[in-house]
Amino acid sequence: MPKVTAAHRESRREQILTAAWKCFSRNGFHSTSMADVISEAGLSAGAVYLYFRSKDEIIVAVGSQVFAGIQGRLVEFSNQEPPPSPAEIAAFLVRQPVLAQQQAPADLFPLLLAVWSEATRNPPLVALADEILGGLRILVTGMMHRWAAAGGTLTVPAEQLTPVILSLVQGFVVQQALAGLPMADDYGAAVAALFSAAGLGPDQALPAGPDRSDR
Repeated sequence: MPKVTAAHRESRREQILTAAWKCFSRNGFHSTSMADVISEAGLSAGAVYLYFRSKDEIIVAVGSQVFAGIQGRLVEFSNQEPPPSPAEIAAFLVRQPVLAQQQAPADLFPLLLAVWSEATRNPPLVALADEILGGLRILVTGMMHRWAAAGGTLTVPAEQLTPVILSLVQGFVVQQALAGLPMADDYGAAVAALFSAAGLGPDQALPAGPDRSDR
């Protein structure tokens, strides 16, 4: 019997999740059955159940995929020098759903709304949402503390400002899912302008240092 490699298992898992993305995006979570996912994947029921025991497990895996790329890009962005300002952080985060949409196998924005809705009543998704949002809050709050430590002035405590920044991203996704507007560049520019007007932008003077170039 030929040995199944880790690469093959990962490829098969991705095949199932891509099929699930398409089904969930097209029909929603509750109207999609395991039979629909199996048919979309073009696999046998046994092959699919080898990787996922239930639709709930698939929903959690899809939810994890949605946010994994965003969080990874945010970690990379957070390490740049000089530290990004709150205005830059907010504008960066607003762009992330658009990048994720470009890489997704199906329409992402309605699926995000479905994930958030399902997270209010599905215990595994509740735990996943808490983990993801908690991680994002820690990252964003830490980034603003870094900016303040470099000489920026936070007019609102970072812990209070972080949920506002995250809500701007969620608001953008909701509007995109429902109406296809606003455009990401316009929305991001407006968000950055609002934060800059509040003294939280990259144009705020910061002290020079060995690792800092003039702005």
